[in-house]
Amino acid sequence: MAWSIDQILKSTGGRLIREGRQKKFGEVVTDSSKAKKGSVFVALKGNRLDGHRFVGDAVRRGARCVIVHRDFGGSALQGSTLVRVNDTLQALGDLAHFRRERMGSKVLAITGSNGKTTTKEMVAAILESASFNRKPLRGRVLKTEGNLNNLVGLPLTLLRLRQRHAVAILELGTNHPGEIQRLAEIADPDLGMITSVAAAHLEGLNSLAGVAREKGALYRSVRRGGTVAVNFDDPWVRRLGAKFQGRKITYGSRGQVRAESWQSLGAKGTLLSLRAGRQRIPVRLNFLGRHNIANAVGAAALTYGFGVSLAAIRRGLESARPFPMRMEIENWRGIGIINDAYNANPASMEAAVKTLAEIECRGERTAVLGDMFELGKQSRRQHLRLGRRVSEARLDRLYLLGPQSTQVRKGALQGGMPSERILIGKDHRDIACQLRSCVRRGDWLLFKGSRGMQMERVLRELKG
Repeated sequence: MAWSIDQILKSTGGRLIREGRQKKFGEVVTDSSKAKKGSVFVALKGNRLDGHRFVGDAVRRGARCVIVHRDFGGSALQGSTLVRVNDTLQALGDLAHFRRERMGSKVLAITGSNGKTTTKEMVAAILESASFNRKPLRGRVLKTEGNLNNLVGLPLTLLRLRQRHAVAILELGTNHPGEIQRLAEIADPDLGMITSVAAAHLEGLNSLAGVAREKGALYRSVRRGGTVAVNFDDPWVRRLGAKFQGRKITYGSRGQVRAESWQSLGAKGTLLSLRAGRQRIPVRLNFLGRHNIANAVGAAALTYGFGVSLAAIRRGLESARPFPMRMEIENWRGIGIINDAYNANPASMEAAVKTLAEIECRGERTAVLGDMFELGKQSRRQHLRLGRRVSEARLDRLYLLGPQSTQVRKGALQGGMPSERILIGKDHRDIACQLRSCVRRGDWLLFKGSRGMQMERVLRELKG
């Protein structure tokens, strides 16, 4: 879709400062290195970099329209159009909302403290296997790539919408109040889903109630006549769902969509019996852990509410694969590896530890854990609790990294884990060296921590 200057001004409320020679523009970019001939460059100001410094670079690479929010000299523009707005981040979202409304695609929005990326991938796989208005959806589904789920990533996803896209699946993330509300305003979703409310981003959201208020903005923003999927097993989500006035699809142990039984297949995944209404089908997931059963059932509920058949839901769930570093399973030299190192919060940590404890294992089960970030005043207490959970799971060994390691160790010791089975590493390489001396064929290893801990580096060192 080409942008006219009138569309840019109308969608952003901006002011035309200088009109260039070109009248139609191409894709919207925020990274000057991605500018091409005819691009619209939005100069965002972040914590570390100010996009206004890169206007000249964007223009040299082909940008022919520049959107700024402060006074800007004309020497770098080289004949390009200049638009000034009050806030370029707001303008980026406004452009994305304009695209969303103009394209008319159905929008499914997913948020939650845990499982949103995995659920999004499962939903995408299901829709790629389904039909909408009697037309196959394969190749007509747009989704959030990776976890580009914030006030920059979500608009950039919507700006990729084209006429061929019948549906868009968007992931909404947050770490401060008001972010979900703004993301939902941009997305204007037809269907919404909150996977869970748990202790995550407490540094910005303060409490579980604060997390619930923030996530609940999604349900409040679903279009009139829209549908929400409600996780009946999460008391906070159940409470938020009760306030929604439109159509609801419930899921969980007492929901309309539920897993009636399930069986772990170890490294091969999970077999479950999925029920929706009066229908029941077997599904073989390529995922481990009870939490991923909940994610699968949630994905089934959201797409069932969209009108997808149970047969297509089964095909999609069975084709879905774990996202990199999210409960990613591999076998290395006879050792089972669970790479869940992308991120962590208390609930996802406990779920991963429980999954490791339940997996069939001929050798020892070892957790390699890094600190959890953004927990604010609750950080020490949550790390202490994590140590107790590791002890309760009766894991054989525990390797720790980060300033909060002493709290995790303390909790594990309180739970009865022998001190000689707990090691606090100096760095990633130190832990890898310690692991190398004791890991054996038949063992299982779990790697997990917040993104900043980069616990996958321990795995790389171990393999190296």
